[in-house]
Amino acid sequence: MNPFKQRSSIPSSLVTGLVGWIGFIFIGPLIFGFRVSAETLFLLGVGSAFVQVAFLRLAFFVLQMQRHILVGAFWGLVTALGMYYATTTFYPNLKEHQFYWLLIYAYIGAPVGAFLSYFHIDDKKLSDPTAGQKANAHLGRDAHWLEPFGFGAVAYLIAFFPFTHLDLTVNVFIVGAMSGVFAAGASHFSPDKWKQSFFLITIIILGLGCVQGFLTGLLFRSYADQLYTSNLIHGMMGGVITYLMTFARGRQLASKEAKGEL
Repeated sequence: MNPFKQRSSIPSSLVTGLVGWIGFIFIGPLIFGFRVSAETLFLLGVGSAFVQVAFLRLAFFVLQMQRHILVGAFWGLVTALGMYYATTTFYPNLKEHQFYWLLIYAYIGAPVGAFLSYFHIDDKKLSDPTAGQKANAHLGRDAHWLEPFGFGAVAYLIAFFPFTHLDLTVNVFIVGAMSGVFAAGASHFSPDKWKQSFFLITIIILGLGCVQGFLTGLLFRSYADQLYTSNLIHGMMGGVITYLMTFARGRQLASKEAKGEL
């Protein structure tokens, strides 16, 4: 099996860490309204992801993370806070907004740990015949778990084009990728019969797309001087395009799954 389709594999664990850290270490400062260079945030995100995932994977069973996602979340939180204080020793600027950075590190670290536990537990159920599943069962739509990141990133790059600054471009890419995950959740947990109704899927795409896009547009308030129209309009455009791409793909995968092609 492709290791990137098996969510508990080491490569997938690293991708999970990179997505969480790079994604939200960019979004965190946007939420709290202060700017940090894209280069600095990227280095912090990549370094934190590698360190945390390497430690949690090596100590996975020692820490009993295979038992429950809450155990994973706890150790994710502990390691993230430890990494924050370790990082301030060689990057003291993080002390400037210490409370906000602690919230950011905690918000990233705990979910990364939880997802590492969840993916391990869920993949084991799929491959363990004693758990009532067929051995080597197909992951179905779950095997396409990385696609929404791309849909969201592309959608927001389209919505915010053209760009005048590298930092803005990087932030749009990251926020878009994260937005794609939320859109994928809406697609995954909505009934498949809804996806066959043009009326319902249009309401979902426009309604949820605009709401989510409006919220993500707020994140770019500090970049308003670099945009060609309101940051809220850009955000809503990105949200709608993201939901359009995601639900179109969701409908396609649902049809394939119904035919036994996944």
